Amino acid sequence: MNRPLQRAAREHTPTHRIRALKPLPNDARAQQVTRVVDAFRRLRGSLARFIRMFETGRETALPDDALSAMSLRELLATLEEAARAARFPHLHDLEQAIAQARGLERTRDDVFSDSFSNDPAAMQAAIVALERADVRFVALCVESVMARHAAAPA
Repeated sequence: MNRPLQRAAREHTPTHRIRALKPLPNDARAQQVTRVVDAFRRLRGSLARFIRMFETGRETALPDDALSAMSLRELLATLEEAARAARFPHLHDLEQAIAQARGLERTRDDVFSDSFSNDPAAMQAAIVALERADVRFVALCVESVMARHAAAPA
């Protein structure tokens, strides 16, 4: 930094400090909101990885920024299309998981509702539902990868 800028910065030092607001560690509501958001983010990440699994080696693979910009509903539709195109052997199970997950898209918006975010039982139910959906997609993806590797010649 050059000297005139340093001098100007010293002369115009603010008299008050700016502090970042952080939730208190014992704020149960903030912790639950964080858990809902994290579970939603993990579910989206699992869906993106599942889509990537189907797109490996294809010229039409979506760029990472396109996947990250998609809504949950769009990710689910993209996953279903990719699974159909790849003739996914567990398509019926995947369709059931997708149908269940479609109802979870509103969960992200519900977090900002006072009635929802102030209801610990509703928040916990949302966390559990998001985590179950995530586990279901991860299990289907892992099962598919393991079956593919088992069928590949050694």
